[in-house]
Amino acid sequence: MKTNILITTIGRRGTLTNLFKEELNKLGGRVIVTDNSPLAPALYQADNHYLTPRVDDDNYVDRILEICQKEEIKVIIPLLESSFPILDKVRDVFEENGIILLLSNQDIITKCKDKYQLYKYFKEHNIPTPQSYLSEEITSSLSFPMFIKPRTGQGSQNTYKINNNQELDFFVKYIDSPIIQEYIAGTEYTIDTLSGLKGNLISAVPRKRIEVRAGEVSKAVTLKEERLINWAKNITEGLGIIGPANIQAIITPEDEIKFIEINPRFGGGVPLSYQAGVNYPLLITKMAKGQKLKPIIGQFQEGLAMLRYDTPLFMELSVLSSQK
Repeated sequence: MKTNILITTIGRRGTLTNLFKEELNKLGGRVIVTDNSPLAPALYQADNHYLTPRVDDDNYVDRILEICQKEEIKVIIPLLESSFPILDKVRDVFEENGIILLLSNQDIITKCKDKYQLYKYFKEHNIPTPQSYLSEEITSSLSFPMFIKPRTGQGSQNTYKINNNQELDFFVKYIDSPIIQEYIAGTEYTIDTLSGLKGNLISAVPRKRIEVRAGEVSKAVTLKEERLINWAKNITEGLGIIGPANIQAIITPEDEIKFIEINPRFGGGVPLSYQAGVNYPLLITKMAKGQKLKPIIGQFQEGLAMLRYDTPLFMELSVLSSQK
């Protein structure tokens, strides 16, 4: 049985598209991608692509189902966080059509999206994390510097280091529904994880973030930091995450680990974990076929670096204008 996979709202994720195409083609499968814009460059690197309405459009789900039926899709992998609740609501419809939605459930989506809910979860389960506050919880005893960001933001938009009360007063008003956190100095890490359909961890690859651009890692290196791998297993299985996720953490100069965020989706740097030895398309294909997966935790190449750069795609305007 061939396994065709649909990745939604693909945007600029050309490397992710290419690796899925290469590996699925070896297995007799195909990768199909969608976006709402014909200017999304990764569209043109898949086996086939489709335009869709915006995720908040009433016809979005029907369009996704239409594509799934036409392309004999077995697995959907969503990338855009605002689409997660919409797709989760019709999970049963996908299942009735023999399609796996490789996405954690709504409770997990909400916990990960709402940084204050996630902070409370971390504290309740003794997971080390920076002290955090809502704006109404701020007292005069705060010790600067602090860090402020949107409670439900994505990427690095509207995130700021604040050094005094004057800056705090300004940014609390400037940012909609902010969360204020203890500022943690140190080295940032992301752990790319993949979990099975029952929430068991299959793979965890820590990577040190060397350089970040517009919220996505542009330079990184893999490392076998056992504490991060063990915590990743504890966190993902405790939450019940399924499919891909990425966990962000900081290791301080005092060698303390502080966990910052969880994103229940493929991160921008996941091609590094693939190149280091985690064959995501193969593993997901096995999931779709109901095959038992043995964990490969810690089985990856250490010290592999990724240096990302922009690659232009040249197309005739008439081709772009004809996309449907």
